[in-house]
Amino acid sequence: MAKTILIPTDFTVESLNLVKTALENNTNHSEKLRLILVYGQWASSSITELLFYSKGKVLETLENEEFKCSCEMLLSKYEAIIEHMSIDIFSGNNQNAFENYLEGNKVTEAYIPRNYKFKLKNSNSFNLIPFFTKSKTTLFKVNWHTVSVENAESSKNELSSLFFTHGQVAH
Repeated sequence: MAKTILIPTDFTVESLNLVKTALENNTNHSEKLRLILVYGQWASSSITELLFYSKGKVLETLENEEFKCSCEMLLSKYEAIIEHMSIDIFSGNNQNAFENYLEGNKVTEAYIPRNYKFKLKNSNSFNLIPFFTKSKTTLFKVNWHTVSVENAESSKNELSSLFFTHGQVAH
């Protein structure tokens, strides 16, 4: 049976350092990994918006090409240990909803950043870290050093920095 790892994301290449660290920490194990990248966004209270709600369309507006490309690179590099990688939206409003989300997805461990602040995409977005820190699942807090990107022409540096920065699990 595969181990399921939950990782928060803000759809930046930089946030994928958590995925990289989780994968590196599990390369010596024989079991496959199921990765769930999750983003916090409140559901609309408008009946019309709820009727026409599409998680796929929401994710499409949140993701960018660099993020998608970086995910593909990670999938390619770690294909031997990744069984499945998905991106999801959590829209619950309390800790019980988050615990149910963990249980429903059979999450066995989670990774959160120690020194990175997520960039919220819109006014409906919210920080998931408080839910993670209060959860009962095994939690790893990760430190990593970021490489700043100076201009738009060096966006490839941001993408490649994903493979040249070193995440360290804080104990």
